[in-house]
Amino acid sequence: MYGASASDPAKLGNTLLANVAGGIADLRCIHPTASAIDGVPAQPSLTKAVDLALVSVPARGAEQAVRDAVGAGARVVVVLSSGFGEAGPDGLAAQERIAALVREHGARLVGPNCMGVVSHLGDDRWLNGSYFWAVPKTPGHVSFVSQSGAFGGMFLSEVRRRGLGFTRFVSLGNSPDVDVTQALGWLADDPETQVIGVFSEGLRDGRDFVDVARSITPHKPIVVLKGGRSTAGARAASGHTGSLAGTARAYEAGFTRAGVVPVATSDEFFDVLSAFAVPRLRRHGRRVAVITVSGGPGVLAADAAEAAGLELVPLSDQRQSAIRAFAPDFAATANPVDLTPQCPPGNFHGAISEVYTDESLDGVVVINCGLDIPEFGEAVAAAHTATGKPTTAFLLDTPRVQAAVSHAGIPCFGSPEAAVRGFAAGVKP
Repeated sequence: MYGASASDPAKLGNTLLANVAGGIADLRCIHPTASAIDGVPAQPSLTKAVDLALVSVPARGAEQAVRDAVGAGARVVVVLSSGFGEAGPDGLAAQERIAALVREHGARLVGPNCMGVVSHLGDDRWLNGSYFWAVPKTPGHVSFVSQSGAFGGMFLSEVRRRGLGFTRFVSLGNSPDVDVTQALGWLADDPETQVIGVFSEGLRDGRDFVDVARSITPHKPIVVLKGGRSTAGARAASGHTGSLAGTARAYEAGFTRAGVVPVATSDEFFDVLSAFAVPRLRRHGRRVAVITVSGGPGVLAADAAEAAGLELVPLSDQRQSAIRAFAPDFAATANPVDLTPQCPPGNFHGAISEVYTDESLDGVVVINCGLDIPEFGEAVAAAHTATGKPTTAFLLDTPRVQAAVSHAGIPCFGSPEAAVRGFAAGVKP
């Protein structure tokens, strides 16, 4: 670990040291004079090979730190420091020297100008080699690759807010060595990774990305949010990580060939990742029913479903009659199925089961605004569990319903449209 201060605990290097200290058994600080920093032994140079070297020193000293690390046999060097390719010609020259130095010693370089890495090591053990405090420690099977450190912070915040588990996180920064494509290649073989999210500002080799992604997407979905699609965004991306943003049309064509799921906004990105975190929502058909007790939001879900290319299959007269045996006479039963707030609580199980067991349907979107009747949530959970049909939900001010639905593994979203978007993302081509 290079860059922790013996005199100023507010330094970013000390934040990094505090984070990584909880997950590394054999940890050493490299410091010219200190014998220990924050209780961790310190020495003036690295004296043995290590798996990982973290460099958080000013750009002017980073090259020497990298030289010391790879000279001792470090296998991977993460340079978190800024002031390289994103800072102009001199910084770019320094970045190229560091990358060449790492290649010369057969090591790999992550960064520079990045926020670090986080990885689940199994059981309750985590490696937090990043600047982020309070990284959520909820194991899951979603991995995230980002050229932007700040967007990485958004990812970790959304993981916490949504209760979404993850397993790997890497902030790549300027990426003169390990880039998005190479990170994908590693995650392809990682048994803990089942879903991959990518935030990209620019790709060094578009054809290579397409080839690698195409080999992955039949087995693991890849969700990509591309920054720099506009003229102003492309200009910002170039100054941010030194990447060339390229043209939006070329990227769209490449993403289509690669079989990735491109998204246009951060909300959409996190909604789709939340859906794909549920295995049942990764590959399924497009025939969907909307079940609701809330007329207007149910209509919005139906509109969104049609716009997303889903099929709201009208239920047969026989099926509608079976539903009407449980629902009020004025309930809508064709699809969307609006059971209305006047449906007797004890009848929700029968009515909802009739919808789920209809063989013409591939899945269900559930909408409930304010009707916090436990029987509704229990009925959805039981039907979902019994049939295995993919389900997403929008639930507003219904904590008891949401508890039952979430316990059954059904993801809940922030709007009717988002619930539909989460379902639609996994439709088989």
